[in-house]
Amino acid sequence: MADDFPYALFVEGKWDPKTPKLKNKLTIYFQSKKSNGGDCSVQLLEEQEATVNFKTEEVRQNVLKKQEHEIKLGQNLVSLKVYLSSEEASTSQKSPSPIKTAQTDIPHSDAAALKRQTEACSELSSGLDLKKPRLFDLRSQGSPAKDEKGSDEKTPQSEEMEHQNPTEKTEALGRQSAVLENIQDMNKEFLIMLVENVFKDAPESKAFDIEVISENNCAVITFPKRKDAENFILSCPENSVFRRKKMDVRPLEKTAKVKVEDLPSNINSDYMTLYFEKFGEVDDVEMLEDGQSAVITFTDYKDVSMVLRTQHQIRKQPIKIFPYYESLGTALYGKDRPTLRLPEAFTEKINEFIWKYLQENQTHLDGIKQEMNEHFCQVNLQDPAVKFKPLASLLHQGLETKKLIHTWREKASAEFTAALSKYDSLEIQIQRDAWSEIEAEIQNMSLAGPVTLALCKNEGSVILAGLKEDVCRTGDVVQSTIDKITQRIQREKGSITDEIEMVQSIYEVVMKGGLEMDIRNSFPEMELSYHAHNQKLTLYGLKQEVLESKNKILQEVIGLKRRMVELHPSCVEFLTKRPQEELSKDLFLSKGLSVSFEIKDNQAMLVAQKEKTLKESEERLKAKLDHKCLVIEDHSMLRKAEWQDLITSLNETFSSPEMTVLINVSGDQVMISGFVDVVKLVQEQLSDFVENNSNMVNCLEAESIVVKFIREQKKQDWFDIVKNKVQVDFQNDRISLSGPRIHIFHCKPVFEHLLSSVVHCIFKVAKPGAKKFFKSKESMYTAEAKNNTGCLVELVDEHEVYHAGGVSTEIKGVLTPERVEIIVNKGDMCSYPVDAVVNAANDQLKLDKGLSKALSDAAGPQLQEACNKIIKKRTLNVGDAVVTKAGGRLCCKCIIHGVGPSYNSSNPQSSVDLLKKCVKRSLNIADRDNCQSIAIPAISSGSLGFPLDLCANTIVGAVKEFLEFVSEDSCLKKIHLIDSNDRTVEALEAAVQNVYGGSSTSQSTVSRTIPPNQTKISQTPSSQSSSQSVKTNEGLTITLSKCNIQDTSADVVVNSVSADLSLNHGVIALAILSAAGPQLQVLLNQQATGKANVGAVFVTTGCNLKNKLVFHAVAPHWNQGQGSEQKDLEGLVDKCLDQAEQQKQGSIVFPAIGSGNLGFPKALVASIMLNSILEFSKKRSSKHVQEVMLALHPNDTQTIQAFTNEFSKKFKIQPFSSTSTQQQGKGPFSKITSKSGLHETTVGGVQLQVLTGDVTKERVDIIVNSSNEDFTLKAGVSKAILDAAGPNVEAECQQLGAQQNAGLIMTQPGNLQCKKIMHISAKNDPATIQKRVTQALQMCVSQNFTSISFPAFGTGQGGVNPGQVADAMLDALVNFVTQSPQSSLKLVRMVIFQAPMLADFHQSMQNRVQSDNQKKESTWSKVTSFAKSLFIGPKDKDDHQQKAKDFTIKGKVVNAAYFSICGPSKAAVDQAKQWIEKLISEDQAFEIINDSMIFNLPDKDRKRIQELQQSLDVSVRLEYKAQGSDKGEATIFVEGLARDVLMAASEIQTMLRRTRDEVGLRKDMDLTSDLVDWQYEEGGKYHSFDQLINFHLEQALIKNSTHVDIIFKGQAYKVTMPEGPAVSASGGNQMKIKRIDKIQAQVNDSLPQEWEQMASNELFKEYPLQSSSNEYKDVLGHFKKTCPNNVIKISRIQNPGMWKKYQQNKQIMEVKNGHQNNERKLFHGTRQDSIQHINHSGFNRSYAGMNAAAYGKGTYFALNANYSAHNTYSVPDAQGHKHMYLCRVLTGDFTVGNATMVVPPAKPGNTINLFDTVVNNAAAPSIFVVFRDDHAYPEYLITFT
Repeated sequence: MADDFPYALFVEGKWDPKTPKLKNKLTIYFQSKKSNGGDCSVQLLEEQEATVNFKTEEVRQNVLKKQEHEIKLGQNLVSLKVYLSSEEASTSQKSPSPIKTAQTDIPHSDAAALKRQTEACSELSSGLDLKKPRLFDLRSQGSPAKDEKGSDEKTPQSEEMEHQNPTEKTEALGRQSAVLENIQDMNKEFLIMLVENVFKDAPESKAFDIEVISENNCAVITFPKRKDAENFILSCPENSVFRRKKMDVRPLEKTAKVKVEDLPSNINSDYMTLYFEKFGEVDDVEMLEDGQSAVITFTDYKDVSMVLRTQHQIRKQPIKIFPYYESLGTALYGKDRPTLRLPEAFTEKINEFIWKYLQENQTHLDGIKQEMNEHFCQVNLQDPAVKFKPLASLLHQGLETKKLIHTWREKASAEFTAALSKYDSLEIQIQRDAWSEIEAEIQNMSLAGPVTLALCKNEGSVILAGLKEDVCRTGDVVQSTIDKITQRIQREKGSITDEIEMVQSIYEVVMKGGLEMDIRNSFPEMELSYHAHNQKLTLYGLKQEVLESKNKILQEVIGLKRRMVELHPSCVEFLTKRPQEELSKDLFLSKGLSVSFEIKDNQAMLVAQKEKTLKESEERLKAKLDHKCLVIEDHSMLRKAEWQDLITSLNETFSSPEMTVLINVSGDQVMISGFVDVVKLVQEQLSDFVENNSNMVNCLEAESIVVKFIREQKKQDWFDIVKNKVQVDFQNDRISLSGPRIHIFHCKPVFEHLLSSVVHCIFKVAKPGAKKFFKSKESMYTAEAKNNTGCLVELVDEHEVYHAGGVSTEIKGVLTPERVEIIVNKGDMCSYPVDAVVNAANDQLKLDKGLSKALSDAAGPQLQEACNKIIKKRTLNVGDAVVTKAGGRLCCKCIIHGVGPSYNSSNPQSSVDLLKKCVKRSLNIADRDNCQSIAIPAISSGSLGFPLDLCANTIVGAVKEFLEFVSEDSCLKKIHLIDSNDRTVEALEAAVQNVYGGSSTSQSTVSRTIPPNQTKISQTPSSQSSSQSVKTNEGLTITLSKCNIQDTSADVVVNSVSADLSLNHGVIALAILSAAGPQLQVLLNQQATGKANVGAVFVTTGCNLKNKLVFHAVAPHWNQGQGSEQKDLEGLVDKCLDQAEQQKQGSIVFPAIGSGNLGFPKALVASIMLNSILEFSKKRSSKHVQEVMLALHPNDTQTIQAFTNEFSKKFKIQPFSSTSTQQQGKGPFSKITSKSGLHETTVGGVQLQVLTGDVTKERVDIIVNSSNEDFTLKAGVSKAILDAAGPNVEAECQQLGAQQNAGLIMTQPGNLQCKKIMHISAKNDPATIQKRVTQALQMCVSQNFTSISFPAFGTGQGGVNPGQVADAMLDALVNFVTQSPQSSLKLVRMVIFQAPMLADFHQSMQNRVQSDNQKKESTWSKVTSFAKSLFIGPKDKDDHQQKAKDFTIKGKVVNAAYFSICGPSKAAVDQAKQWIEKLISEDQAFEIINDSMIFNLPDKDRKRIQELQQSLDVSVRLEYKAQGSDKGEATIFVEGLARDVLMAASEIQTMLRRTRDEVGLRKDMDLTSDLVDWQYEEGGKYHSFDQLINFHLEQALIKNSTHVDIIFKGQAYKVTMPEGPAVSASGGNQMKIKRIDKIQAQVNDSLPQEWEQMASNELFKEYPLQSSSNEYKDVLGHFKKTCPNNVIKISRIQNPGMWKKYQQNKQIMEVKNGHQNNERKLFHGTRQDSIQHINHSGFNRSYAGMNAAAYGKGTYFALNANYSAHNTYSVPDAQGHKHMYLCRVLTGDFTVGNATMVVPPAKPGNTINLFDTVVNNAAAPSIFVVFRDDHAYPEYLITFT
């Protein structure tokens, strides 16, 4: 553009530089007549300067001639000064023509650069000041600094020069020089040629010298004359090489510095100053680093010339002096300039093993090389002798080059050494005899880091190399391993085994007295082990250690002391009844006495180490033993049964080790011997028996644990009373008192009082694995409970609980309608086992009082620290709540600090509101953090003064309001209201009673009032939400259940099979076969041979199923309602029901037959099956079948929705609660399923099908015809329907059309296969179409029709946009379903004759699915989120609440553990409950599994997960959290005992890994299916293989396999690749195959179907239409509507590339505009010579204005053909023929245009989004202007006259 405006002017004005659009305003001014200007461009320079470039010199001169220039900027009128540059001004005075030479090869667009260059050249011409360097770089557009004194004043230099004679002037100036920069490694020869090339017009000026300074990328060119230098500098920018190489040129400044070299040693700066002062005043001396050179700076640059002309010696040593230039950073040496060379390469050796490590770790090797490259060094590490070579870039480092060369080797070596310092090697020696074992161990061990490990067997060492820290860490591990193996080998060589026979008590006496510890301390490596079964002590170790230890032990045994104990013979006999070792343990060892007891020859002996111990033991033994002799005077007493019972009872009672007794009866004496207490007790009982011959027994009934508690814990209360009077027998569930009657009467009240005083309850703990956990160590836990709480605890079975009267109601609670349990209990918040505890906090979170202090003490100081951090970040107000972690001794996971209000008696409602706010926010935080349980105290009831009852009612009321608001969408399952004060607990209980009425929400049977004309049905909801049942008047129960059909247990299960009776395909058949086993297929094959007929039923046994019989039913395929498949399905269901009744079966279960692969509409299947079942209930004579179940797969949400809707309509009940079905039912449109030429969905309870086809072939109740107002239209779809229906229908239409009607009539079907034909006058208006469709649906329902088919109204000759028609018809259907959710209508079909229009209807359907999803979020979710923020404060978790997916796992109903607890008081029992719950909770684990594969788990794995819950006693549940419109996160929670959770989680992870592999295979199969389709021939037609075979065949083709084996329909085939055939392995049957490339097919499918085939090299094709074709007639109809001209020919324009681009733009516009009403069919007249161009490339808006451009500069299209037919647009050719296109045009959103528009204007409120087109009239447009050529497609070319 710069070359277009070469004539520049400078403009100055006092404008504000910040004026908006200043440049545009100046441009407009200088283009306008006000300035006498024309086309120009403006560039702003300084703040108040600019340049204006004009196209012609004439315009520039016109502007200059104008005397005054003024421009209005804002409110100010600014005067402008316009002038030429100084050079052009002077040149123009000499010559009237513009001087072009000054502008050659200079960017004209930058006039400022031109001005600066001109000024710079002028300055050089007038006297170049070489002391001030100037850079003339025209590429960078820089300008030299101006001389402060102006160009008219003489510089000091010029004045001085004037006073010198010519000789002095020459000497002072010397030879003039220029600096060439950025020479880019050019050699001197090239530079010489460049200089000569610059001076090509002045051959006499070629005397010059060049000094190349390669390290600075520049060269200095010295000329004999200053004028040569000036000319060179000015001429360089004109040289093309100079510009192309992007070089710079500048004059070399005069220097006041020289560089001195070859100085003698020990010369300092003072010396140098004194030496050079004689030549002039020295300003500075800089001694350089090498010590032999310096830079001298003079005050006057003229002194340099004198110094350079003089020969110099210092200390008689010649020195060299050269001029030094600061800008170059170096001196100029001329021909003596030293040459810089790269230093020599060198080699260094490194550690061999470190070198090997680097070779094995390329990353480290590359790092070292990279690091050395930074120091200009190339490292060769091919062997340990490392080679170092300098990089060539070392020579190009500017001023540092020489220094870097000098220090390169030293620096490279040091840097390499530093790089290697991070690595190390370590050698560890290994003993020869341990080499093989250590070698194997080291090779197998996992090293602690990435190191190189070398085993050197010859040297007996292992060497490690690598990073120092890795070598150190790994070396420690290796060294430790070597040491252990070496020591063990040495020890094994010298170890022996020896044994010492020794009874256990002697072992205890000898070894446990300290000897064993001494031996182990002495010989820690020696092994000592005692074997009780053979009574031997084994020693294993070094021989010396074993012998020495054995000697010590034997010495101790020999040194043991023994003592005989004198005992009565009866006592000795008593002692012989028990094992001696057991006696030793019970009597002595367990009491801390190291004594062994022995009996030899009826003599008792004690063995011990010390006499003192023997003495104590003897005294204890004698004190413990006693014997009594009871003389029986009446011998007959001994023969009584009562006596024998008493003896037996005593023996049984005293059978424990501590309570054993021996009773011997000899003659009239009864000898009692045993332990003192027992002997005395037995003696008393026997004496009482003898004394009171008449004994009686009295029993008191009680729970077994109560009996045990009284026996063990209350012994002190009854023992003394009954002692010696009554025998008490504590049996399982009773206390038996036996003895003399008189004593029984006195003792019984004692036990009755004890029974009434103790507290007993059954405590339920519903946690997975709780029962198993407690049972594993029951004795230990019961003992611990007894010690901690004083209560007895027993684990009891569930049936014992109910037998005992149910679970205790000590904890008061209710189950809310939201399934949340509210529990009131007395307890300690610090030890209460919940997820979250609420703390009644103050606004400063100071935990120093009451509950806050108790929680702080239990949690530790970190709790107060966490609160302090919160207070630093935010201020808390009354009613707020925040959360911190718990920790310490607290049982909860987190603490929620709620700031409760103080009670304000003057405004109590305000206090209540704040307390509710506090409670709700606390609950919201717990819900947000996924807490399942929370404990809330009576906030504000203490020191804050809230009345207790009001406080309790407010808290419970807030809980209720919160739960009602969040409904069931909450994580909370239990809310505990806890306090330690009895009165507060009572108040909370009363509040719960008041708010919830104290009742549970468990469901009961619902009775309903049924109108007399309906079947009486009683609904009995299942306890679970997965099924729903009703019962008919005849007593038949109909159950709708979500379950796997193979898991049902009905007497009969119905299996849907194909005609070949193969059970290995089909979802239902496969599921039943897998559960029943392969025998089921064998039994079925025995029933029939060959293919079976549709409707046949075969009966077999259930094999491994829970069902007795299987009815295998051959179901029909859905044929779009074209055949008798509906009746066939009805007959099949009837046949199964009748056969079940005939075989006297009690129940039968059906799947949803036909709703899957068979293709039946799901709503139709539901209607058919339920109608058949109800009819069966009414008509059957016998009533053997009592229940019919419909089993729906839990994942099949669409089928569940269809059956649920039909179930609720049939029986007028609410659908059962199912998250998945509710989710499906929220929007009117369900998920769209698409097949070839068919899109299907469910709208409410109506099945909608949109398909391509012929409406006259439909088999439905009603076919709808699109006609005119009098219903006589004989065109388009109306003609097709009337012709097919016959003349009678046409006559009936004429008759009814003459009568008054509402725009639609109904006639007989005639020859059509329907019940009625409905004729509609829809007109060509979307609003009328919507109204008529609604009327048609209402009339259909009013006459109880179930199905209806519509054509696409107005899309043919009506010319209505198909997208608008689709929107109108679908809107009508949605509105109808919304207003009439329960109707007879089941099926609506919209039949599209023109296939391309199907896409419009499909898009409209998709928009509704998307809009439904958006509505769910925009209306419900957003309102809910807003309401929650007002109601309970902000909620941090996602607004999208948890949603159920098709695959759900519900945590199993936990088999609760029931504990029978008995204690002395209610407080003790409560403490025991809390202890049990805490004990079990501590061993509970919780595993979370997040994996995207969860929803892909197969049924067997889902079933296995359910089994895991039972086998491992864990709870497994699945949760789904949405993360956007189509994403979500599935999580499996496993809860139970830690070890069980680990096992379950591990197995689930294995399932997920396996599923991931299977999903990968399915993806590969799906991808293959998307790309190719392998087919086989059967019955003369080709059918597609299943996906697996399709995948295997394609893989074989990719691998170029010649053959591949497949399993097809249960048989093995060998397929010859790639073209077949497939040959059966058995029988040799051959089958043709073929492969279809779907990608190519899709490419072909993307073009209109009616297009003719085109060659691959054809870019476009003009295809003439046959006048008899519908396509011709359709185009002709559009033309004839407004244009009567004679049409000669109509051609279709086929341009695939243009078509696809147009369709792509259409899709983009639909997304941008948010609607589909973007396309119109419009006309465009043209001339004959433009046809080929338009057919080939489309329209070109560049020709806008040829025929006027009234509304914009674009391409024009007309709505009416008569407008485009005008000769102005459709220009006649030589034969008088005219040409017009009928085009598809993307008109989109439009507005009124004007002649100046080159693009459409922006839409209101949006500066980015423009209108798509402009029109002549926005309300009724007839002309459209398109500004994008690819927004119109020339579809048809019409030739006419």
